[in-house]
Amino acid sequence: MASFCSAWRRSSVIFLLLCVLVAGIGSCVSTKVYVVYMGSKNGEDPDEILAQNHQILASVHTGSIEQAQASHIHSYRHGFRGFAARLTDHQAFQISKMPGVISVFPNSKRSLHTTHSWDFMGLLGEQTLEVSGYNIKNQVNVIVGFIDTGIWPESPSFNDANMPPVPARWKGHCESGEAFNASNCNRKLIGARYYKSGYEAEEESTNTVSFNSPRDSAGHGSHTASIAAGRYVSNMTYNGLAAGGARGGAPMARIAVYKTCWDSGCYDADLLAAFDDAIRDGVHILSLSLGPDAPQGDYFTDAISVGSFHAARHGILVVASAGNEGHPGSATNLAPWMITVAASSTDRDFTSDIILGNGANVTGESLSILEMKASASIISASEAYAGYFTPYQSSYCLESSLNKTKARGKVLVCHHAESSTESKLAKSVIVKEAGGVGMVLIDEADMDVAVPFVIPSAIIGRRTGKHILSYINHTRQPMSQWFDTRNLKPDITAPGLNILASWSPAVADMQFNILSGTSMACPHVTGIAALIKAVHPSWSPAAIRSAIMTTATLLDKKHKPIIVDPEGRRGNAFDYGSGFLNPTRALDPGLVYDAQPADYVSFLCSVGYDEKSLHQITLDNSTCAQAFRTASDLNYPSITVPNLEGNISVTRTVTNVGKPRNVYKAAVSSPKGINVTVIPDRLIFSSLGQTISFTVNFKVVAPSKGYTFGFLSWMSGRSRITSPLVVQVAHSNSGLMR
Repeated sequence: MASFCSAWRRSSVIFLLLCVLVAGIGSCVSTKVYVVYMGSKNGEDPDEILAQNHQILASVHTGSIEQAQASHIHSYRHGFRGFAARLTDHQAFQISKMPGVISVFPNSKRSLHTTHSWDFMGLLGEQTLEVSGYNIKNQVNVIVGFIDTGIWPESPSFNDANMPPVPARWKGHCESGEAFNASNCNRKLIGARYYKSGYEAEEESTNTVSFNSPRDSAGHGSHTASIAAGRYVSNMTYNGLAAGGARGGAPMARIAVYKTCWDSGCYDADLLAAFDDAIRDGVHILSLSLGPDAPQGDYFTDAISVGSFHAARHGILVVASAGNEGHPGSATNLAPWMITVAASSTDRDFTSDIILGNGANVTGESLSILEMKASASIISASEAYAGYFTPYQSSYCLESSLNKTKARGKVLVCHHAESSTESKLAKSVIVKEAGGVGMVLIDEADMDVAVPFVIPSAIIGRRTGKHILSYINHTRQPMSQWFDTRNLKPDITAPGLNILASWSPAVADMQFNILSGTSMACPHVTGIAALIKAVHPSWSPAAIRSAIMTTATLLDKKHKPIIVDPEGRRGNAFDYGSGFLNPTRALDPGLVYDAQPADYVSFLCSVGYDEKSLHQITLDNSTCAQAFRTASDLNYPSITVPNLEGNISVTRTVTNVGKPRNVYKAAVSSPKGINVTVIPDRLIFSSLGQTISFTVNFKVVAPSKGYTFGFLSWMSGRSRITSPLVVQVAHSNSGLMR
């Protein structure tokens, strides 16, 4: 595989040749923001780095320092080296060929991946300082950074009552700005910064930016921070729903916020600036509930992969959300040096009952507290088509697609094919404006997410939708009635859907809100990681990740397999990774799969990065002499083998972090059509910290289509350390097996 630098340069050469050949070359000389990434920092003075960056820019601006400074947007000079600047495509290409430059990529925009959940996972009580016998009071020395939309500091989730002084390692500060000053920080919220140069370079000046400061104008940042590390709040509720006490996973940990996300998204130039500062400031953990669009590109042309790589080299654990697209191959934030988090639900569903005229009771998801006082006629929205819209188009309740005469006073059954919460809400507005009194929304993506509709409404899955449409089509006068939202009994597993947490009153006049998505799942893992760091302060980011992954469960609260959509489909590792996280077991995993920064270099060699590129990235003597045979050999807590031909052996190493003297036995559930053997199948430990390697052999015995799934567990007494096994046989023509 050619190096990523060579690939980028080849594409740039092709682009420049096209510029010469095409008559109108205006697009080739116009400027846009590029990020220039130059690898690790090697002890240089930050001011010297800034001067060197200006010199690089001057070299593509006919030697003019003034033009160089005018084009310069931001320099990265603490955790790694590089800068962002406004350049033409040709200037970007020129810089990409300069010594020391690893990659040059556009300033892309990233999207946000948009309680009682901690009780659901077994962390009970208000400010408990002990979990399953482990003293977690050291969480006051754990600093968690959040790269998001900022924070609402007055929220009760961020009060500092009875907290000790700020840890001595902290080097950050509280940045003043609009409606925010240093006094807004305290012993809980110990740092706050904001970044907007990348945003301002890309967005029109007419776009509204609320609060030019770390203050949260969107609510998302306050929500995620309070989930992970919010203090106990005795009466948290959303419009009377889900009332009760709530807290974050690590309520005594410190919070530092890095506001990079504005009204339209989060730009790479700003994200890298936040990573750069967070590394210098002294955070232990970074949480990002945002990411790129799928499919994700090269590691070192992706800002989050770049920033998290250097964070990991500085001992910082990065936890990031996987995204919300929910279809095969759509996960993002894929780099192996971070934890990537998917979302599922808790035992808290927000549901409305729909009573049909034949007496059938249908339950749907909703945050609407509205109800219908009397029955109303129910029709398919396709029957209320208007103007030039076809019945099919109107069935999706598009804007202006509904005939007001036909819709007035009725409940409409609409379809929804996207994953945007806002567009689901908009459909209820469209139905209301057409005179409808209620809406049933058939979610074709089967995303079990509640939405605060403006009229009595509820979301149902495709199978339930077919039953309702069948009732409508076979009934002369189909009727329905709504009852308001309520909380249900315990049902399925993990926190990611319908999560109640702190909010920004700037968005709506409320302190708390309910949101869904991997944005909400990510800080749950962040909170658990903070507790593990409190109990095991010397553990590496990889060891913490291993503890979280290998102690997860594949069963729900009823001890049944995890279901991943409203239609009852059983999940697999592509849906939930290692499973539903278990905070108490994660504190005592017994064994961990550890990895050091050098292991990630070997991984990069195995996927085609050359030594020249690696030297620039690491600025050390890293070579590919110790390259893994395949990427599967990275000492990761899961094993994935794509394109298996015949047989292959994969090596793993575990470290004993449990009882000094212990024996573990292997238990394997082989993927379909694959014979899996483990050598040795018994691991005998005699001391704490001892490492033992083993080999996992995969052999095709009955070729199958797509990916197949299994697991390997090391068992000793009540301890169970489990790793997913994912295999695809070579020449399989199908896509992912779902």
